[in-house]
Amino acid sequence: MRQARSAGGGGGAGRAADTVAALTGIGPAVVVGQSLGCHTAMLTAAARPDLVTRLVLVEAGPQGGDGTADSIDRWLASWPVPFPDLAAAAEFLGGGLVGPAWAGGLREHPDGWRPVFEHDVMVATVAGVHAPRWAEFTRIDRDILLVRGTAGFMAADEFARMAEHPRLTAVEVEGAGHDVHLDSPQQWRDALTRFLSR
Repeated sequence: MRQARSAGGGGGAGRAADTVAALTGIGPAVVVGQSLGCHTAMLTAAARPDLVTRLVLVEAGPQGGDGTADSIDRWLASWPVPFPDLAAAAEFLGGGLVGPAWAGGLREHPDGWRPVFEHDVMVATVAGVHAPRWAEFTRIDRDILLVRGTAGFMAADEFARMAEHPRLTAVEVEGAGHDVHLDSPQQWRDALTRFLSR
């Protein structure tokens, strides 16, 4: 998500088509998606189950939400860019493991550090995937791991509804935010290891 520079590619369907093309070349695989990548992974598994051995979805689902793009728009507008240095950026963006990860999506310019993506392109990209996708989700016939951080963006009711899928294992990570793998790396590794070793 931090590398997006264009909103082209047909929205979620375009990114899923790109994923299908990659998997066609390398063969069936476990597909893991977080946030925007979760939508791509879900659509890929629905369209081409022969290319997906198992599916891991983190902090996003098929519910959609009209306010998501607006929330991200406001959040990006709050960034005090340009940042004077990466340390200041990492602190502003959350510290811990999360801040440096997000700061890794910045590039140095003569006046300081700025995102590699365009603000309006990012908002348009997110807006393009936040339509309900329950039909695609319910036809997925692969084992699914769903991970939600209790302090993240994913709604509890969406998580509960997804957990009704007969092949889904649902895991909530207490206190983790949207970047579960960075906020709670051990719990994330444990959940993923258990799922993949079954």
